[in-house]
Amino acid sequence: MRKISIYVFILIASFIFASEASALTLSPIRFEISGNPGETIHKEITLINETNKTETYSASYSNFEAQGESGEPAFVAPKDGLGTWIKTGVGSVVVPAKQQKIVPFTITIPKDAEPGGHFAVIFWGTPTGPSSGVSIGAKTGILVLLSVNGDVETNAGLLNFNTVGKQFWYSTLPVNFEYRFRNDGGDRIKPQGKIVIHNSIFFPTEYLDANLVSGNILPGSTRKFKVDWINYERPDDYVAPEGFFGKFWSDVSYQWKNFAVGFYTARLNVTYGGENERARDSVFFFVFPWQLVLVMIIVGGAGGYGGRKLLKRYNKYIIKKARLGMQHEA
Repeated sequence: MRKISIYVFILIASFIFASEASALTLSPIRFEISGNPGETIHKEITLINETNKTETYSASYSNFEAQGESGEPAFVAPKDGLGTWIKTGVGSVVVPAKQQKIVPFTITIPKDAEPGGHFAVIFWGTPTGPSSGVSIGAKTGILVLLSVNGDVETNAGLLNFNTVGKQFWYSTLPVNFEYRFRNDGGDRIKPQGKIVIHNSIFFPTEYLDANLVSGNILPGSTRKFKVDWINYERPDDYVAPEGFFGKFWSDVSYQWKNFAVGFYTARLNVTYGGENERARDSVFFFVFPWQLVLVMIIVGGAGGYGGRKLLKRYNKYIIKKARLGMQHEA
């Protein structure tokens, strides 16, 4: 079981974020469904072969549970539970090159199934062992999050909300936020809502999705969510200029594109659970882009000084012209 967990951990990013491994793409990447005890649920998966040759894909199943606070699941070989309730009807599927195939599957919920959350993953991969398909190489998976209807306890709440590292002073964006939710109930919960940024005069200036990845919190676990406030990101191939002035002007440009200055309040407001319970919290921080402010002061000072000089010259010109006109009339 430990080998399964370690191997799948290496491959986790491939199915949670992109659902791609060995040029196999699955759609959708996740099912969030509910059903009653004794009910049979029918769904479909689309397997897309991105390679230039015909591939044979085999199915396997695992239950999973929360691992740490990042939302990464730990996989367990299914002896019971949802991993044993899922059937695809076929052990393997042949998909021609650059084509796709729809595979139906069923979830048969036992009549005595415990109400609440049940979680599994359907893996598809190319066999590396005998033709029986017992040994599977690189895997791509689809998460299945099933809620069995019934009397389910809801016991969850917000633990904390703050900037990362409890940082207060920023010279520029991004400002990184994080909040932690605990779920001691019987089913998954999904916080949904906003982090609203208010400026120094308490007007809302930004609305950030508090759960951009639509992450769930599984029963008996705590999950940390991270949210970034940023307007402009440097390209991945950005290389910082060498020398003080080159770096200085690069920072000025970056601060201008991410313009923010002053005292701010970030207010988290999310709902969760079947009864849309609400959680709120606030954090304060200060943004002062000193390089940009310095340039603005210098430019503004130079402009003001030059403007005053021009105004004095203009006034002298007008006075001189008026005097010449008076002498001419005399």
